[in-house]
Amino acid sequence: MAPHPETRPLRIAYVLKRFPRLSETFILNELLALERQGVAVEVYSLMRPPQEARHDLLAQLRAPVFYLPRSRALEGFKLQAALSGRLNDADQPLECASLAGLARQWDDTSASLLAGKSDTDAALLWLQAATVAFMAASRGIQHLHAHFGSNAALVALLAGRQSRLPFSFTAHARDIYHTYVDRQTDDQRRRDLIHEAAFVATVSDYNRQHLRQLADPADRERIMRLYNGIDLARFQPLAERQPSNHFVAVGRLVEKKGYPDLIRACALLAERQPLFRLSIVGDGPEREVLQQQVAEAGLQRQVLFHGALTQQQVIALIADAAALVLPCVVCDSGDRDGLPTALLEAMALGLATISTRVAGVPEIIDDGKTGILVEQRQPRSLASAMEHLLLHPERQLSLGQAGRAKAQRLFDLERNVAELGAQFQRSAGTSQAGGQADAYRLHCG
Repeated sequence: MAPHPETRPLRIAYVLKRFPRLSETFILNELLALERQGVAVEVYSLMRPPQEARHDLLAQLRAPVFYLPRSRALEGFKLQAALSGRLNDADQPLECASLAGLARQWDDTSASLLAGKSDTDAALLWLQAATVAFMAASRGIQHLHAHFGSNAALVALLAGRQSRLPFSFTAHARDIYHTYVDRQTDDQRRRDLIHEAAFVATVSDYNRQHLRQLADPADRERIMRLYNGIDLARFQPLAERQPSNHFVAVGRLVEKKGYPDLIRACALLAERQPLFRLSIVGDGPEREVLQQQVAEAGLQRQVLFHGALTQQQVIALIADAAALVLPCVVCDSGDRDGLPTALLEAMALGLATISTRVAGVPEIIDDGKTGILVEQRQPRSLASAMEHLLLHPERQLSLGQAGRAKAQRLFDLERNVAELGAQFQRSAGTSQAGGQADAYRLHCG
């Protein structure tokens, strides 16, 4: 006898660009929290992860991870589709050469979603979406969720259409601010994603206001602010914190983190307080340029690059620091940080924080209460903020204590993920999913 519907666990599929990623601990933490709360989760990854260290928490994840077909799968690929008469000769195999055309013609409303994509990229997205649709429908998935409003959300949307499953996505930063094709094309794609989503979560009120201005009026109420959560049991302050001259910066070495400004600030600080140290944790395309900048400024003794570290290694390195410093900037492309997880983690550890008035950062840091805010691209102001904490070590402790209290109030992982789970439950309860798995017969060879 089948279990009563109310006893059946909620089954959610996450569609992600790459999983796992060392720099995306917030996704892993979210998945683990959902599992602790009784949700059955599966992961569909568009790409395989890079060769990098893995967080120890990954071993606790029960969710299966499926890697979707990539471009090589288009070679010799044949698709048979029963689409209620939408295509002539639907039962005839379509060779790869026709797949790009199919991707454009499958649904008239897909044109703006695929605008700016090459035929090959569009075909691959359809292939991945068809795979997700078939697997989700056959495995009892009730809702599809993507992180980032980019290709992962596109695949989730297209798969949702095919399987009649509701989809949603979490919007972060680059995915809603960066210019990929042009402003009009990018905004229309984002508007279409919002329109078809059961709901949209985003990580700050700043982002929510941006998306509400972008969305059609009828869609605005489905956009919710949901802060990234921090595992407060894992990120615990030291029992007895002592003042320190050690600053830390954690994040990928990319333009929007503002590392060149931080190194310029260190050069200014070294003229007055030469005994400080700065540890930069992370890797990325700007590493070589930043190391050269440090060398030219003669800061090799003060500034150390640690590369990418696991979450546990980061906690061990920064637990007794004076402050976490992250001078975020808005890039020329529009890209910016939505809500830097590193700042949240530092606050949970009881560290003071220094950052800039960019995007959602002022929602994390109450200037003068839980940290210090300066204007972006102002190295001199940044150096003054760092010097203030060196000259007034009691401020390191008071700002850190206030930051921990705010993290407990707003950024608790279990509470925030429970809110997300409730959204999934409402969506799954109102969906009309099911019955289409047999309509999509995929043949490779």
